[in-house]
Amino acid sequence: MLRLVRPTDSLKKRLIISYGKDWVLVIIMIIIFFAIDSVDPHHREFSIHDEALMHYYTVNETVPVWALVMIAIVAPIVIIAIVALAVRRSFLDFHSALLGLALSLSLTIMITDVIKVTVGRPRPDMLDRCQPPPNIENPPLHLLNYTICTEDHTTYKFRDGFKSFPSGHSSFSFAGMGYLSFYLAGKMHLFDEGGHTYKGFVFSFPFLAALLVAISRLHDYRHHWTDVFAGAIIGTVFAYFAYRQYYPSLADVQCHKPFPLRIKAPENLFPNDSTHNHEDLEAGLSRPYSDYSDQLHISNTSFTSTSTSPEHFDYPQSHTTYNTSIKTGDEPLPHKLNAKHREDVSVSKPTNTLHPSNSRRSHT
Repeated sequence: MLRLVRPTDSLKKRLIISYGKDWVLVIIMIIIFFAIDSVDPHHREFSIHDEALMHYYTVNETVPVWALVMIAIVAPIVIIAIVALAVRRSFLDFHSALLGLALSLSLTIMITDVIKVTVGRPRPDMLDRCQPPPNIENPPLHLLNYTICTEDHTTYKFRDGFKSFPSGHSSFSFAGMGYLSFYLAGKMHLFDEGGHTYKGFVFSFPFLAALLVAISRLHDYRHHWTDVFAGAIIGTVFAYFAYRQYYPSLADVQCHKPFPLRIKAPENLFPNDSTHNHEDLEAGLSRPYSDYSDQLHISNTSFTSTSTSPEHFDYPQSHTTYNTSIKTGDEPLPHKLNAKHREDVSVSKPTNTLHPSNSRRSHT
């Protein structure tokens, strides 16, 4: 029977410290992003006759920054909260999904901004931002650079004109909505070979939202199509990378469950009580968590030993019985004995594999 075991204060502290390191790292990534974003980008040379740079500057963007935040951050959090807390009723699932989303977004935005600053590709509306002098021409066998621009070089509008590759809107939206797609795919068991059509649509809708955000950057002439394409790849890759840090593969039979807590073994948590197991602890941490109670596979099987000094274990009938005189330690299972103990272990054939009770009687 599943028993709800409330963790001790020391265990809670250990878990907070363990997962707190992840949150601190995410915050550091965000700080690095703002630091990099304030750096002047590299200014690539350009041709005054390049038609790809002659588009008008769009003052009112189709998807402004606040809308991007709502799409890539707020919407995934709300949907994840509904699924994890209202439907699955699991705080562990909610925390794992939220931490994975934060990792996806922070990695994506930092990598995207590093590439933007170092590449320094002009945007399609760069000449409108630049306002070059009239009748200027390219030098013979050479290109022009940003010094010919009459606009103030220190303004955000001008500096941002050389941050075209890759698209930040595209990468950020795919990092957030792409992660949500993977999360929902895991909950639905998308690849269960059942062929349910609705699963494909549910999986595709978040990606469609991200795609529309990316297309809006082309409509506003903020990016070239290659910028948007590269941003979509970056966001999707980091979304799946972050998802796999906290959830198994979508092909796994238990892909709807997050990875277990960062706990090695029950005896490390309850040294004076061998009756506790990971299932009890997990249920206590994520009440009511009965649907997830089997995700930490800790065997309660006992083993039989002919030694009088160690504890007695009943070995299951599907395995070979081991006779050993060594004392059991932190790893009492015979298949975990290290090399220096193997010479003290003799293997005998199973006494009876028909019923475990016969095996136990044979060693009494």
